Amino acid sequence: MLRVMGLLLLVMANPVGAQDAAELALARKVLTALQPLSFQKMREYCGYLALDRNGGLVASDPVPGDRASCAAPFPAGLAVVASYHTHGDFDEGYFNEMPSTIDLESDSAFYLNGYVATPGGRFWYIDGRQKVTRQICGEGCLPAAPLFRKGAEGRIFDIYTYDDLRRLQR
Repeated sequence: MLRVMGLLLLVMANPVGAQDAAELALARKVLTALQPLSFQKMREYCGYLALDRNGGLVASDPVPGDRASCAAPFPAGLAVVASYHTHGDFDEGYFNEMPSTIDLESDSAFYLNGYVATPGGRFWYIDGRQKVTRQICGEGCLPAAPLFRKGAEGRIFDIYTYDDLRRLQR
């Protein structure tokens, strides 16, 4: 356990960024696979990307949330490097197409980065330290919800700060 905790402290001091090709590829693979289930069940799914005891990058099993939130416990025996979650099915009552302030707050609280998939198929990266999110790729780069309605939330920008999202999501 101490070895894992030491590894976690090392990872937090030198966080893995979105530029890490293996992390990005794993996040994309996991979220691509979860999108159809998330749409069908009309709920978010979440989990973590982590290093196992051998230093290999793995994804924790996804945990189902509800329509607008998800909370996965930290996986035992793994050094968490990032979170991941879907935004469920398209719903005009929510800001579906960008991460929320809660998404940024959650990752920031644990000094994590995160990945988010939206109903429109957008793929986002959250920099938890800077409280900034940016699109890795836009609409349709991941599976999109059958009920997704393009343009329902107006123009979606490539980068948002925490303060930008707070103003938008009031």
